[in-house]
Amino acid sequence: MKKIYRSDLHVHSCYSNKPSIWALRKINCPESYTSPSLIYQAAKKMGMDYVTITDHNTIQGALEIRHLPDTFLSTEVTTYFPEDGCKVHVVVLDITEEVFGDIMILRKNIYELVAYLQENDIVHFIAHPLYDNDKLTAETVEKMVLLFEVFEVKNGSRTKRFNVLIERILSSLTPEKMEFLSQKHTILPYGKEPWKKSMTGGSDDHGGLFIGRAYTASVDGESVKEFIRSIKVGKTWAEGEDGDPRTLAHSIYGVGYNFIKKKFTSKNGNSLPFVTNLLNNMFDCSPQKLSLFEKIKIFVIKNLPAEQEGYDDKNFDEILESEAKKLLSDKKFLTDIQSETMNGKIFAVTSFLANRLIYIYVDKLTRMSQSIGLMSYINSLSSIGIVQLFMLPYYVSFHQQNRGKFLVSELEEKFCLPDETRKKQKIALFTDTLHEINGVAITIKRFIESAKNQGLEFVVITSTSEETGLKNGVMNFKAIGDCNLPEYPELKLHFPPILNVIDYFEKEGFTQIHVSTPGTLGLTALFISKLMNTPISGTYHTDIPQYVKSLTNDEFLENAAWSYMLWFYNQMKEVMVPSASTQRQLIEKGLAVEKVKPFPRWVDTKSFSPSQRNSLLWSMYGLNSGIKFLYVGRVSKEKNLKLLAEAFIDIVKTGFSCNLIIVGDGPYRKELELLLNGYPVLFMGFLSGGELSRVYASSDVFVFPSTTDTFGNVVLEAQASGLPVIVSDEGGPRELIRNGKTGVIVKAHDKEALIHAMVSFLKDVGKCSSMGREARIFTETNDIQPCEEYHTIFHSRAVNEKQWETDELSCRRYQTSKAS
Repeated sequence: MKKIYRSDLHVHSCYSNKPSIWALRKINCPESYTSPSLIYQAAKKMGMDYVTITDHNTIQGALEIRHLPDTFLSTEVTTYFPEDGCKVHVVVLDITEEVFGDIMILRKNIYELVAYLQENDIVHFIAHPLYDNDKLTAETVEKMVLLFEVFEVKNGSRTKRFNVLIERILSSLTPEKMEFLSQKHTILPYGKEPWKKSMTGGSDDHGGLFIGRAYTASVDGESVKEFIRSIKVGKTWAEGEDGDPRTLAHSIYGVGYNFIKKKFTSKNGNSLPFVTNLLNNMFDCSPQKLSLFEKIKIFVIKNLPAEQEGYDDKNFDEILESEAKKLLSDKKFLTDIQSETMNGKIFAVTSFLANRLIYIYVDKLTRMSQSIGLMSYINSLSSIGIVQLFMLPYYVSFHQQNRGKFLVSELEEKFCLPDETRKKQKIALFTDTLHEINGVAITIKRFIESAKNQGLEFVVITSTSEETGLKNGVMNFKAIGDCNLPEYPELKLHFPPILNVIDYFEKEGFTQIHVSTPGTLGLTALFISKLMNTPISGTYHTDIPQYVKSLTNDEFLENAAWSYMLWFYNQMKEVMVPSASTQRQLIEKGLAVEKVKPFPRWVDTKSFSPSQRNSLLWSMYGLNSGIKFLYVGRVSKEKNLKLLAEAFIDIVKTGFSCNLIIVGDGPYRKELELLLNGYPVLFMGFLSGGELSRVYASSDVFVFPSTTDTFGNVVLEAQASGLPVIVSDEGGPRELIRNGKTGVIVKAHDKEALIHAMVSFLKDVGKCSSMGREARIFTETNDIQPCEEYHTIFHSRAVNEKQWETDELSCRRYQTSKAS
């Protein structure tokens, strides 16, 4: 087998000490701390035949190893397109000190620089050509294609989508395309056959962690000169691993670790031995051996009896050190990550510690009483802020690796490439409520089934106390903590492990986000959308401000809830609403008109049907033969159940023979049971499936007094089961019935109006049957096709496929015009 020669043609040493980032310059922090000698050793260890260093605008690092075998001088030159100031980077290989001097004079103008390199036959390539620096455009890339014969197509710090795209662009070039671009930009392309490009790879390592991860390979390379020449004539190719956000983040951490170690390490010893041990294991590329004293100290502390869990009296450093100690002693955790790559290990440790610290401080906050004092709250909040600051390199990396998504689409169109992202839509729905018993959870579960039936890639993302894992279309992340809402103790807000959610989202390649609830998961989704330039839409399921008003009777809190909801939903591209009344309300409150979209959905008329009626059902529960009024839903105050109970009591006291059946559970159940004690009322708890269908169909009248519901699945289920419905004149459910035909609409919060409606059915029993038949006809007549259900959530797929067909036609016309 013929030998393959390898070289990492893009790597940085400690001489890359003039960072482009303003914040790093202000604190005098270089872009790398890796010594040239370490780069040489690491590259050789990784199987590189030839070694070079490509520091920014300097050859000092390369000069330091020039005396070693198999090395050559190189540099990464920062240059500019003079017409718009767009900054790009050109790696120049195998140069002399004199040539370097000339390059530094010419580098301000890319056209002059490239002309000089071509004239002197100096091998060079454009590095990470799709690196988005705010001024990079598709036109800039077109100019690069004309100016350069060699491109870096595998950069070890850039994600696969960008590496693959540049390779696809280069592979798509034809003489006709080059001629078209040359005329468009009035630039003569370099090379005898300018549509044939050479390709290279490099790690672009700054932290010493990933040297040789990506590299350039060639079958020619018995000497440095021969290897370099093979690049020029197109005999090289790129191998190794693509980058990802983890790689970039860990490089930042590596630089930060070395900066802090150099600037702030105490001369009086180390007060955080376990944290230091973890950091050394992760980031120190040239770890020094621990002194005997340090080894003894760690051994003794590690084997001391475990401390009690309480952290209330400990400061941040003590908590961090304690958690690091636990981690180093956790054999299962350490065993589980042994099979991971370096990236995987660092991420697992960092994420674990961050999650633990956030959980500890969130737990502190939820347990604090008002008597503790303001400073205690501030301390806990600031500590959470510090943890978030430590996680900043990940946030920066995920944003950086996703900021060019719009450029990707533009380039695919410009170079007439099949738009793979449009053909492979993948939707992530974030929700805080999935396992609760409510309409939102029921709707989400139908989302999953509908998406499955339509062949769409659709995953629900949520967070609970259950273990992390994907099951039946739901990806659950084990919460790092939770808290109960005041006034609504049964409803918990779970705090998801943000880094893990972001990492999963990136790996799975989701193209769209839909938000079902505006809680912690909704905020996480919004953050990911901004961080990763992903389109986001939402559904307004629940009238939370009305809930707040109902539960607290506090106008200030209601207004605060409205302010939050409007801010949250105004961040969305689209907001799906289930009813016209909800649409009017949101627009009146300030939601942008153009954002609001209808949300078509209906009821399963096969599952909910009069055919499910069982005339013997109620005798099993000992109920009398009178009319059965039914309520199905969450048993909570905001559903106006006290009004229903008082109306029913008054009706029974007047001598009418009737029953009230309540299906569901919730925080108001015990109080409601006490209020209705001694009356013909049956509390059945939560029901589902066939059991629920039989209860619907076997009842006579459905009563739903809520004023806070935006839609009302149960109202449709009742009508489909052949029941007339009584609803209030506030909220979405009133739009689901035909007043006087399929049910009765009564004035909200008016007990006498509700009593009058209920008594009308008691006085005219035949009205139950006639209205029930009309209700059934109404649900059957207005039923929608399965492909139309939740169309506003899934519509982007059809739109994008249509757009793809249009783009494909445009591309064919574009190529025809160029050829002619």
